[in-house]
Formats: sequence, C-alpha cells, structure tokens
Amino acid sequence: MRKIASCLTLVLLMLSLAGCGLGRLPDAHIIDEETPSESTPVPTEPAPREGGELRVPLTAPDTFNPLLTKSSNMLSFLSLIFESLVAYDENSKPVPCLASGWEVSPDGRLWVFDLRKGVKWHNGQDFTGEDVIFTFEALKSGALESFYYNDLFENVLEYGLRNADPYSFYIRLAEPTYKILDLLTFPVLPKDVYISAENMTENKDDFSLIPVGTGPYKVDPNHPFDGSEIKLVQNKNWWNGSSYIKSILGKSFASNEEARNAFNDGEIDLVDTAVVYANTRLNRSNSSHYKYLTSIFEFLALNNNNPLFQDKNIKKAMAYAIDRKDIISKVYLNNAETVDVPIPSNSWLYDSSYRIYDYDADQARRLLAEAGWKDSDGDGILDQDIDGKKVDLAFTLLINSDNDYRRDTANLIARQLELVGFKVTVEMLPWEKLRDEVMPKGDFDAVLTAYSLDYVHDLRFAFHSSQIGNGLSNFIRYKNEELDNLLDSAAKAYTEEDRLKAYLEIQKHFTEQLPIISLYFRTGSLLVDDRVKGVQRISELNIYKNISDWFLTN
Repeated sequence: MRKIASCLTLVLLMLSLAGCGLGRLPDAHIIDEETPSESTPVPTEPAPREGGELRVPLTAPDTFNPLLTKSSNMLSFLSLIFESLVAYDENSKPVPCLASGWEVSPDGRLWVFDLRKGVKWHNGQDFTGEDVIFTFEALKSGALESFYYNDLFENVLEYGLRNADPYSFYIRLAEPTYKILDLLTFPVLPKDVYISAENMTENKDDFSLIPVGTGPYKVDPNHPFDGSEIKLVQNKNWWNGSSYIKSILGKSFASNEEARNAFNDGEIDLVDTAVVYANTRLNRSNSSHYKYLTSIFEFLALNNNNPLFQDKNIKKAMAYAIDRKDIISKVYLNNAETVDVPIPSNSWLYDSSYRIYDYDADQARRLLAEAGWKDSDGDGILDQDIDGKKVDLAFTLLINSDNDYRRDTANLIARQLELVGFKVTVEMLPWEKLRDEVMPKGDFDAVLTAYSLDYVHDLRFAFHSSQIGNGLSNFIRYKNEELDNLLDSAAKAYTEEDRLKAYLEIQKHFTEQLPIISLYFRTGSLLVDDRVKGVQRISELNIYKNISDWFLTN
C-alpha cells in the first residue's frame, strides 16, 4: 500500500540530472497547447545569445548534497551541478552520460561500463571509476536513506574496476535485468570531496560546503550560500559543450506559494507548480506556460473478487461510458492526459495503439446488453436475474474525503455511468481508514485512487498475484497467470527488444482484461518569463533538462 497516493499532490521523488538530460521521470512534452493554423503567423524565435543571469527558486533548501536532499525542488536545482553514468533520452530510454557506453554478457548478468576520459570535477580533479565506486558504495549501504537507493542493489553480487582500469566499471548481477541502467542514474560525487557516507550525513546541514560536480554549472566561490541565495556560473570545462546563460541565481523561499508569488511579482524567471489553475490565474501576461506529465496515475480500482467485475464486458462498458476528457476539462482544467494503461505516453515502452477507450456511451450500452443486462422494471437501472433473484447493476465507489478533486471526479463518473444503466453510490472515507482498513481487507467494490509510479517501470507491486495479501500492494486482488508471466518477463529482460516486447504484451493485457479502469496521468506546469527561450523537454523533477540550450533575450 506504500505506493498509493493519499492525495492529489503526493509524488514519490524521482532522480533528475540535467547536464546529460537525466531524470527519474520520462521527458515531458507540451500538452494541449494550441497548434497555429496555416493562416496564423508563427512568431520568429530570436537567435541564441550568450550571457545574462537566470533567477530561479529554491524552495525550503535542506542540503546541497543530491544524495541526501528530501526536496524535489533541490533535486532539480542540483541537477545543474551533478551528473550520472546513465541518462534518459526524450523517450525515457537509457543512454550514455558520464559512461560513454556499455556492454552486457550473453546471460545478461555482467555489465561493463566505459567511463568518459577527460571529464573534470569543478575543482579541476579528474573524474574516474573510483568516484563511481565511492558513490555506489555509499548508496548501496543504505546509510544515506537516499531517494536514489533502490531495491536493485540487492541484485548486485560484485562490482569494481575491470582489470584495474580506472575508466572501466563493471557490475555482476544475481539475476539479469535491463533495469540496472535505471539504477545507475544516481548523481556521481567526487570521492576526495565527500570522503564517506558518514561524513556526508554529518555535514548534511552545512551549507558552507560548496557542492562539487561535473555538470554545466558550478558554484561561484565569490557568492557562497548566505541563507537567501546562491550563484552558479558556467562550467567552462564541461565535457558536453557549453551553455548560453552565463549565471544562475538561486533564491530561497520558504514555500511553493512564496515562490509563485515571487514569480508573479517578477522577482524570479520561472516557477514549477502542480496547481491546476496554473494556466489561468498564475500565468502572468509576459510568460509562457509549459505542461509536462507527472508520475501521478489516477485510476478506478476494481475489487476483482467482486463477481460484477469478473465480467470483462462490464469493465469495458465502464471504460467507454466514462468521459475522461470531460472530467479533465471540468475538474483539472485540462491538466491531465488520458491513458488506458499505467504507462505514460512519453515512455519508449508506451504503444499508442493501446489508446482505445474514448467516450462511447452507445458502445457501452451494447456491451452491457451482450452481457445480459436490461432494465426489466423501467427504473433506469439495468438488472439481471441471477439464481432467481433480480440483481441491479450497482456498486459503491469509495474516495478519500480530504480530496476535493476526487470528490468532483467521482460524482461525474457516477453520473456518466448512470446514463448507461449503472447505479453508483459515492461514499467518502478518511484516507487513513481507506488506506489502512478498507483497502487491505478488500472491503470495497471500487476505489478512485492513484499510484505515484516509480521511474523504474515494474508493475508487479500492484498487479502480480504474489502481491495479494495482508500488507501487500495488490489490493485489487487481481490474479492472472498470463499477466504474472508477462510482468516477470519484463523485469528480467535485459535487452531493449525483449523489454519492449514484454511491455507491449502487458499493455495488450490491460486493455483486453481491464484489471483496473485507467483514467489519466496528471500534468504539471512550468511557468517561464518570456525573456527565457529554448525551453524544451522538461520533466517532472528535471525542469532544467536542456539547460544548455536555454538563453536570455535581455
């Protein structure tokens, strides 16, 4: 149950390293923006120019160590300074960064990574495999309690420098898996600066210690953090080229609300926000609005032990009868994107051919009629004779009472389903009761809830039959041998081809069998002053993904 989002804003923090375009979440694309018609003149983008200072928010900074911070805002800011071995491309596929490439053995258990030569830390020292081993060991120990710690460490049998070569790092696994590349998206720290996990923990709150990385920007030693701001300047020795913006000023704010107000007052040049009214009330006249997909996957959880939901035609009818675009428009002000599977549309694993269930009330009625449901007494509710007893097509939909968005969504879903013959009773419960009592016991028909999905695609936690039981995460009690095998195959696949093949079959299963009714992924918003140009490919916790392409017009 630990991955169930208790409220609309719950997000599991994801890795983000901007210098190589890294991020624990997939790249985002601009969603629902108007496309100019042929008759509409397209504004001419100014030519990039070097110089200027970008002013950005630091919301409640807690540390300048990327392995220790608990703040998504700080992870994003520190991505300007630190980099990782492996990055993600625009489709969230792992690509080289500080590692120039890798090879894998035929059995998928030995991975060898070639490290880039000539890369310099901000203090002028050479980056080598010793720094990789240092950071790897610090994380693997679990002592840092870092967001970058991953269960995949448990699969590592051996690691080190291959043949004592400081630019060849290897990992030997107990079981083959492609996900080892996701594990290696943690930011690498210089051994000689950070010394040990214990030293990092002891000095977590010491803001006088200047963070040292390999990224496109480094701390200006003449402008150390004074509690209110910190200044970064171009790293002229950056291995991956150069950037246009000369300096970046991080200004400290106590809360997201303070940062939003500062943006509206022109004190900073951008603000990252998940509030649904960002594209209306927060979007000042001289700014641009960029949307990106978040990890929040909203869905209708069905109790698969309920006989009603063991008929897939009923579930398909529900999927067709729910007008998700209407919900997104009325409740979320268009800040969400519909999906039929728990995979975001900007992932290389996503297949758009499995985007099937657009609103079609007539198709829903046909499916229900084929399943034997009819309105025998004219009360507007479909029914069926089961063992000599009239049974209505009815169920109770539970939501957590502290979430107004879910309340409004549930009421809309109830009305939409009632139009095709369902009777839906919406019931609100405190989140703690819903999470700790009702859902673990399976004492529900359906629940409107969400998962904050991890950057490592592995859906076994929620849908594998091994996860059914007290304290386990498959609270919908979905048990299907075919899906179990597909999920296991996806987890163990160590080639792109095999991993993609498994996920295509997983998506096919989800759209044919409907263990849940997928609704949408929420979107976030980056509001940017119009003087900032070149912003692209932002993602949830990596708004600076292509920072080297950004430039200022004044």
